[in-house]
Amino acid sequence: MLPITDETTVETVALAESKQPIETTQVEATTVGEPAKPPVEVEEIHTEQASTDKVQAKSHVAEKKEEPNPLLLDPYDFDRCTVTIVFTRVGDQQASISVHNHKDDPLVKTFPLVEVPLPEEIACGIEKLLEIWPDGKVSATMVLLPQEDESERRMVVSIRTGNDTPVVLTGTASEFPLPPSITTLLDELKELLPARAMQQIEKEAKKKSKAAPRTISSKTSASTAKPASANVDGKTQMTLF
Repeated sequence: MLPITDETTVETVALAESKQPIETTQVEATTVGEPAKPPVEVEEIHTEQASTDKVQAKSHVAEKKEEPNPLLLDPYDFDRCTVTIVFTRVGDQQASISVHNHKDDPLVKTFPLVEVPLPEEIACGIEKLLEIWPDGKVSATMVLLPQEDESERRMVVSIRTGNDTPVVLTGTASEFPLPPSITTLLDELKELLPARAMQQIEKEAKKKSKAAPRTISSKTSASTAKPASANVDGKTQMTLF
């Protein structure tokens, strides 16, 4: 009897495995002279389940809607909409003041620092931040919240430098009396609100008109405008010229 070589062993193992029922694809070493390697299982991909998961994922994304910005839901009424005032120190002698409503363009003016005396609590907060960061850009954002019923209007103040954590103050508007330079800007904004409301209505109308579907397709109009060719003695008008 001939001795069993390595090649014979490889062929015998491969033949025996081929006769057994295999649920997963197996890969064997077929190179002559190399030892047999254990079969590698290849995971089966269930296409039906994968496609179902993709459809469910797409539907989940479609159902997720972004919540509208609450500022955009405010009416164009000075007392019933959010008004934002931003005070920024410009050097040691000047201050920049901007006021705006909704997401409309702000009114911006620069004043001498002495003409913009802030309420004591806000001024103290700014001075403390300047002591810590003397070269930092310190700003105070004062937000007049919409007035509710007959209650007094409230204000939220955020004082910060750069991207540092802000110092937040809250109270009624009367607790934070504003200087005349800022109240004058607020009066100008109040007068502009009706015109800004009309501009917003026009923007919304343009968006709706662009989103409206076309009633007549270009193909239909092209086919309607194309004249029918007439035959003259077996020739069309186009072939006569």
